[in-house]
Amino acid sequence: MLLPVLLSAVLAGALALVSPLLLARLPEPTLEPEPDMPEKIAYAVLAATPRLGLWLALPAAALAAIAAATISEPKLLPVWIPIAAATPVLAWVDWKVHLLPYLIVAPLYVVTWLLVGASALWLQDASVLLHALIGNVVVFGFYFLLGLFGPMGYGDIRLSAVLGVALGPLGYVTTFYGVFLGMVIGAVVGLILVRGRLGTQTPIAFGPYLLLGAFAALWV
Repeated sequence: MLLPVLLSAVLAGALALVSPLLLARLPEPTLEPEPDMPEKIAYAVLAATPRLGLWLALPAAALAAIAAATISEPKLLPVWIPIAAATPVLAWVDWKVHLLPYLIVAPLYVVTWLLVGASALWLQDASVLLHALIGNVVVFGFYFLLGLFGPMGYGDIRLSAVLGVALGPLGYVTTFYGVFLGMVIGAVVGLILVRGRLGTQTPIAFGPYLLLGAFAALWV
């Protein structure tokens, strides 16, 4: 039990440690900024934050350790290691500039599907792929509808597809709680932040809470 926890933590931490190198090389978005959005900080400037790799590696290692300690089927664990590694850098960028970089989320989506496929082969269980597909469609569909009628950004909607693929094979209950807890964490933190800046129109980054909700659901 201890070895998978340590190995997962080391792998996710190592990936997160070098994530600022990727962040520094991301092209800047070409879309016109929305009126209520704060001024965009360049990705290269964010990546140059002192000791950023270390600050990202520590939570990535903790999240991977949580996944290893709580996922009952160890052959599904590899799916969560890249997600744990990407969570801190995605949360950092979303918190600072209210954007989830497509060139991080899209490759993460592909990697998640590849690892789900590998897990299905390892388990010799095609239902893993079916449950991943259901999770993908349901979670993405829920957030897509939420984005039509609420302030949800499309970066959050894209990220929800990644989490749906990863949560689906863990069961309907875990998938439900992954969505529910993300909403709850986001709502609670959002209320706290709004109380701290009444009268402003600054949007609230939802990506970090979406990710934290998915990992919190692993405890269910």
